[in-house]
Amino acid sequence: MKFAPTRVRWLFTLAGFVTVNLLAFLILLELCCWLAWSGYHLVSPSPIQPLISSPAYGSAPWLRDFYREESVRLKSHLVYVPFRLWGPAEWHGKYVNIDSSAAGIWRRSLSPSKEQCRTHPETSVWVFGSSAVFGTGVPDWETMPSYLSRSLNGGASSCVVVTNFGMEGYVSTQEVILLTEQLKQGRHPSIVIFYEGFNDALLGMNASDPRAAHHYFDTIRDRVEGSFRGRFDFLGKSYSVRTARLIYAFFRRSPSYAVVDRTARAAATLDNYEANLALVRALSGAYNFKLYCFLEPTLLYGHKPLVPYEKQLDEFDSRSDRLNVRATAAVYEEAARRSGAGAAFVDLANLFDNISAPIYVDEVHVGPQGNELVANAIAKYMEDHPDGIEFPHAKGQ
Repeated sequence: MKFAPTRVRWLFTLAGFVTVNLLAFLILLELCCWLAWSGYHLVSPSPIQPLISSPAYGSAPWLRDFYREESVRLKSHLVYVPFRLWGPAEWHGKYVNIDSSAAGIWRRSLSPSKEQCRTHPETSVWVFGSSAVFGTGVPDWETMPSYLSRSLNGGASSCVVVTNFGMEGYVSTQEVILLTEQLKQGRHPSIVIFYEGFNDALLGMNASDPRAAHHYFDTIRDRVEGSFRGRFDFLGKSYSVRTARLIYAFFRRSPSYAVVDRTARAAATLDNYEANLALVRALSGAYNFKLYCFLEPTLLYGHKPLVPYEKQLDEFDSRSDRLNVRATAAVYEEAARRSGAGAAFVDLANLFDNISAPIYVDEVHVGPQGNELVANAIAKYMEDHPDGIEFPHAKGQ
């Protein structure tokens, strides 16, 4: 028994030695992986660097400064919001301003002159969508809602205030919730515009249930349920895990994503999308606002003449499994079959088919010219259809 304390001290010494050396090994491993990760991306940069590579910005003098500002904003730009899960954080910069107002915290858009609004009644236009509406990749004055404001306020006898309710990463279900929240708080728009589709298609084709699809689904579910993966998901941000995934992806011969029946999944995704639009249509009748719904274009569908950079993006998506973005084309094909007279939405998927100039900065985000073309198309449709979109009966009714 007299040797027991010595044995205990020896065991503690051994445990301490092993622990210290294991920590030292992990720190060294993380450092080496950081060097390897940085070196790999230095010598083999991804073509998915829109603010560096895309010619859609032309020779914009603000591009370099804007890139630096966006790099900082995108690192901490979300806050938790009940029911919708996340929303934009207030931000004020030279190029991007996200303001706090009675309607919440939203991206700034161009407004009509004070003189116009002193002499003419105000028309309020609410624009809902994801990052394409928010304006990811462009300054405040180059977003689609800002161009729409220019177009709608072109005449001296108008005062159209466009509110940008776009939020990066949203799907149509979150947008419907957002609209409902705004209406419940006593605000009443004259016109509501929904402009989205790509996120619904992307997540709907990859989620187990298209109706429950939203970004960060697995992360939020695991954390709420307190699973082992949820408790340690922070490890996924380490360079050791990132490097391991990169090596695994390099040696894997086939994509990890698979959609057994793309036609059925695309139909279910469109059913969910149109069901959300039917809810919005019901709200438009109850709250007396005009409604316009548009399906946004994507590089992955249509017949746009691609410039070399856009071809590079298309080829990159074809040979990789990055988020399985190619599967979204099946949803757009289904949308084309359903579009036409009396459809729940206006299909703008082929808007850029005759544009040979560079438009895209990635699969769905566009540069200034693309936003202007979209805004002009929406304004023209609104001019031709002053009473709103003709909406069919809800599917299944």
